[in-house]
Amino acid sequence: MLEELFYPKTIAVIGASRNKEKIGNIIFRNIKSTFNGKVYPVNNRAEEVEGVQAYRNVSEIPDKIDMAVISVPKEVVMEVMEDLGKAGTKAAIVITSGFRETGEEGAKLEEELKNVARKHGIRFLGPNTMGIVTPNFNATFTYVDVKPGNLALVAQSGGMGAYMLNWAQLTKTGLSYFVGLGNQADIKEVEVFQFLADDPETRAIFTYIEGISDGNKFLDIMPDITKKKSVVFLKGGASSAGAQAVRTHTGSLAGSYELFKAAVETVGGIFVENLTDMLNLAKLISSNEPIKENILIVTNSGGHGVLTVDEVERQGLNLIKLTPNVIQNLSIVLPSFVSPKNPLDLGGDATIERYITALKMVQGLDCTKLVMVQSLATVSCLEVAKALQNFKGRGVVGVVMGMAEDAALRILDSANIPAFNFPEDAVRAIKYYVKRKEPVKKIRVAAPIEDAVKLINGKKVLSDYEAFKVLEMYGVRVPPWAVVNNLDDAKKEAERIGFPLVAKVSSDQPIHKTELGGVYLNVEREELENVFNNLTKLSNRVLLQKQLDGVEVFVGAVKDPAFGPAVLVGLGGIYVEVIRSVSYGLSPISEDEAMRMLQESKVYATLTARKRNYNVNSVIRTITRVSRMIVDLDVKEMDINPLIVNKDGAFAVDVRMLIE
Repeated sequence: MLEELFYPKTIAVIGASRNKEKIGNIIFRNIKSTFNGKVYPVNNRAEEVEGVQAYRNVSEIPDKIDMAVISVPKEVVMEVMEDLGKAGTKAAIVITSGFRETGEEGAKLEEELKNVARKHGIRFLGPNTMGIVTPNFNATFTYVDVKPGNLALVAQSGGMGAYMLNWAQLTKTGLSYFVGLGNQADIKEVEVFQFLADDPETRAIFTYIEGISDGNKFLDIMPDITKKKSVVFLKGGASSAGAQAVRTHTGSLAGSYELFKAAVETVGGIFVENLTDMLNLAKLISSNEPIKENILIVTNSGGHGVLTVDEVERQGLNLIKLTPNVIQNLSIVLPSFVSPKNPLDLGGDATIERYITALKMVQGLDCTKLVMVQSLATVSCLEVAKALQNFKGRGVVGVVMGMAEDAALRILDSANIPAFNFPEDAVRAIKYYVKRKEPVKKIRVAAPIEDAVKLINGKKVLSDYEAFKVLEMYGVRVPPWAVVNNLDDAKKEAERIGFPLVAKVSSDQPIHKTELGGVYLNVEREELENVFNNLTKLSNRVLLQKQLDGVEVFVGAVKDPAFGPAVLVGLGGIYVEVIRSVSYGLSPISEDEAMRMLQESKVYATLTARKRNYNVNSVIRTITRVSRMIVDLDVKEMDINPLIVNKDGAFAVDVRMLIE
């Protein structure tokens, strides 16, 4: 579908200027110097550009143009697209900015551009893009010369794209493709990922993205892509200020950062939180080293070894135990003061010979060998870097620190062995690579319970007792409860429920009941009348519930504009806002995913601490049932806070629910 964009035989640069400082001139020179096909400059005020005959209009070019690069003022872009359509061109890159990213008027202009392109069957990248680099040509306005390789870079930001290309050039990281997405008015990120996933030269895809064009399509197609290739995501717009900057940068809706992360992990992608981690991971993936979760640390610095062990544990990786045979062999050849264990500390007087001897002994172990060197009087970074080349393919990762570390890094980079300046960077990169999840396809089929549909029909907000009824219909447990509006009923229902109980105001609208003084705990029989009278001063209805003890958990739901229904889980009560240890999952959620969410949010650790043996399975069932309910009933927002969990189960004590 995108072949004419990436594999053209002829290219026209519309707006190819004679001024060497203009973008149109830079792009033309880049293509001219890298493309083996024919490239034509289009300039209505020049006879030639860079020694090549120029044409006033694409219609004057004697060849059929497969792909055009457009770098003209935004007011002229529509006319150019019309000309391309009449000339039979089917692919274009719109470099020009000033469209959706500038506001409402720009968005209208972008819609016009899409309509013109659609009318002529033209697929285009951009607008507001810096272009593309392929194995056959460079159609960007950056001065880079990257070597061919197996990593593809995809960036929605031109500045970020330029940085990534410069990084690839400086580190001699080989690239298969670079694609600047721009505003994604026509060609979307998923289409580019599909193309790259089918490209035999591309091993992994690294992308900086600010907004997903179609969340449902992303969830549907990306699992198939990540089965073929590693796809690494870095997202802009994590903070509210960042999200606003995204809108003015590419006109994208940033969406929820946390739900984007959940979506990436659901489809089997790798989500990184900063550019440093992304580039470090690129080193790891572009190498052919077999990277494993089990790690052996080899070092000449005990302090660095200790710090690395801390980071290994922090990232949830494993330290391998040396086999008895390896321990025996190491004991024979190493000095008596070197203890054969992990970390394998070779001592501050270790020479390159000692490094080589130790590496020969452990090279057969099925693990990642994290080989660290602190440059000292007896060994240099350069010596260890050169020696590691002899162990390429054995799962080696280098960490070089001290004198000549930059030169050592260059040696290892050239040998395609992943190398770092700090052990923490290496460990985090390993964690990202080995901890990626298996891709899951989310199949959402609404099958609502008929009584629940009747109850919510025509309502935007459910009262507390209506929300309790809906939860019960979907198998979510609530403590024994009743809603009353007179003292006689209150006394009767209280006897049925049993003392002690909780008495609250009952409202048709979501309110913070505690802040209103509308919640009474541990109410006994003799206190009921006084409590009831106090509450009826605040509300016409009073909600009575069985008093429960246990851990307070938060279970929330939201309908994300990009990815649809999602569930949030964390510690409940006030802790959900204070601690903010919340895990996100996209509906429908399986029991395995629910368990992962409990572990990630620290809820599992809280429920099982000090041999409490609280009912974890009941929380898992609550999460899975809520995830089904919000799809069935098109729930916009929902909070169960708290869900009280004890040995008897999980009980929704307070709930608010908004319907789409």
